[in-house]
Amino acid sequence: MSNAQYILLGVAVVGVAVFGFMRSDENEYAERPMALDSAEAKAALAIFEQLTQSTNALSEVISPKANPMVQQRLLRSAAQIQTAGTVELINAHWTGNYLKVQIQAAEESHWFTLEQASDDGLKLLGVQE
Repeated sequence: MSNAQYILLGVAVVGVAVFGFMRSDENEYAERPMALDSAEAKAALAIFEQLTQSTNALSEVISPKANPMVQQRLLRSAAQIQTAGTVELINAHWTGNYLKVQIQAAEESHWFTLEQASDDGLKLLGVQE
């Protein structure tokens, strides 16, 4: 075997090992599914139902860790949710210490990242449109 083949074989072995680790329980950032009727999922849905009433609720549920750019994106998404009038929780899972939820508002779907707050509530940390 040539050196190039040894290198290619080594890269393949490392790639398979990394992929296996990413999917194992040892990876703290592996997705851990959550039931849509769990307490955390219901708390997250309550946040978005508040936002259908008024975007002013955003100031109460946004994390202080969210930078100004993220806050602007959250405000834009909150306005879209308010315009839709209704929201539905489609998907939820934990990734590390963060809860990721997928919300369906009208015909648009948004992924939001939430974190556990010190008062045992949830705070919005980000959005992926």
